[in-house]
Amino acid sequence: MNVLFVCTGNTCRSPMAEALLQQRAPADMYVKSCGITAMPGAPASSQTAEILREQGIKMNHQASPISEELVQWADLILTMTASHKEMVWAKYPEERKKTYTLKEFALHADIQIWNQLEKAYTELEEKRKRCLDQLDAKIDPAQQNQLLYEACHEELETIHGLKSQLIHSDIADPFGGPIAYYLETKQEIETCLNQWLSPEE
Repeated sequence: MNVLFVCTGNTCRSPMAEALLQQRAPADMYVKSCGITAMPGAPASSQTAEILREQGIKMNHQASPISEELVQWADLILTMTASHKEMVWAKYPEERKKTYTLKEFALHADIQIWNQLEKAYTELEEKRKRCLDQLDAKIDPAQQNQLLYEACHEELETIHGLKSQLIHSDIADPFGGPIAYYLETKQEIETCLNQWLSPEE
């Protein structure tokens, strides 16, 4: 199984999750990480490296931006937050079935809401395609967008309402904070990994 962790800059949460899973992964599991807005080649944050070093994990991490190649490589995509998941859903809609927040996948957090959101996004896309097929191609883009918004307003409101109910999906971002924040994030990730890999405990 190929597992891909996704966060924002690929310097704190996702490389931490990658390293922690690699430490305990079975032999047939391969792990990578990337970031929605990662700067290619950036190192892991010094706090992330320090916390992992204390656990005996050495890392030589270089940040990678999310890409079609990485997404297709993955059998399972685990994002650090709900917004990361939505970004993956928006950019790679064909990969939705294998994309989860880490907490949703491991702890089943907000899973009913996510199931409703997937249905709502599918209905929105279908309606949007039907509307585009009916619109006059000569209409200027701004007017097209306005007409699409008006036609899909109900679906957008449904999605907005469901998103407002997501309360348990995110791994806290320690970026820029003290080492204690990084420790808390590590503990959050480890709780998820423990529940996923050893659910009976």
